[in-house]
Amino acid sequence: MEIITLENVHKSYGKIKAVQGLNLRMEEGEIYGFIGPNGAGKSTTIRLLLNFLQCDTGSISVMGFNPRTDDVKIKQLCGYVSAESFMYSDMKVDDLFAFTASYYHIDPAKRLKQLDDILKLDFDKKFGQLSFGNRKKVAIACAMLHSPKLLILDEPSNGLDPVIRANLYDLFKEEQKNGVSIFFSSHVLHEVQKFCTRIGLIKEGVLIRESTAGEFTNIGYRQVRIETDEPYDFSNMEGIADYKMENSSIQFMYSGKPDELIKLLNQVHLKSIYIEEPELENVFMHYFK
Repeated sequence: MEIITLENVHKSYGKIKAVQGLNLRMEEGEIYGFIGPNGAGKSTTIRLLLNFLQCDTGSISVMGFNPRTDDVKIKQLCGYVSAESFMYSDMKVDDLFAFTASYYHIDPAKRLKQLDDILKLDFDKKFGQLSFGNRKKVAIACAMLHSPKLLILDEPSNGLDPVIRANLYDLFKEEQKNGVSIFFSSHVLHEVQKFCTRIGLIKEGVLIRESTAGEFTNIGYRQVRIETDEPYDFSNMEGIADYKMENSSIQFMYSGKPDELIKLLNQVHLKSIYIEEPELENVFMHYFK
C-alpha cells in the first residue's frame, strides 16, 4: 500500500517555483529519506502533505486521504516534527503532554514512560525555558504520543546530543518494526544512509534521483583513499574527481577502469589503500557541484 503519493505536484510562491512536477511514492512500512540543499523544496513538500499549504496543481494522497478534504483524519493518524519545534512557550512540558493527549482522547502515561526512558525529558520546566535540543525532544515525544501510523520528520535529530540521537534512531527502527511508516528529511547525510530504506534527492523542486539506500550511492564512482610517503599528483588522470591531498593522505572519486587505477597506484609506495562505495555526502556533492 502506498502511504504517500504525490503526482505531478506544483507549488509556487509568486515567481519562485518551490516544487515542480514532483512525483513521489512511499510504501507502507518504509523509512523514506528526503534530502536536498536549502531551498530545494523539502519543507514545502512536507507542508503540502499536512495541508499547511495547498498545491497549485497535481494530486496528493496521505494514507489514502486527500489533505485538502481529510485534513483532520490525516492529523489523527500522523505525527509531525518540524525543524523549528515551536510550541506554547508558557506551558510546562507536563501540561503540553496532557494537552496533546486530550486531542487524541488517550491516557499518555505508559507511552510517556517509554519515551522518557529514551529521550530523558524535563517535565517541570516551561517549554520556552528549554534549550533547543530539549525543545526538540519534547516535540518528538508529542508527535509520537498517540502511536501514529505515519511519522513526518523535518530535521528530527537537529540539536540532540550523540547518545540521545542514537537512542532516537533505535526507537524509530522499533516503530518501523511495529508497522509505522517514516518520512524523514535531514541534512545529516550519514544518518540518512544508515537509517533509511529508500532515499529521494530533490533539487530546485524536482526529484532528480530516487532508489533504495543501498543503490543510491551507485553513481559510477568509487571512493579511493590512500596513504603514502611519496607525494604524487593524480588529479589530471582521466576518471578522477574531487581530488584532495593532505600530507601523506590522498582521496578522490574514480570512475575509470579498475586496471588503469591499479597501474596508477603501482607508481607509488602505498602504506594503505581503501576502495569503497562513495558515502552519501559525496553523492550529494556530486549532484550539486
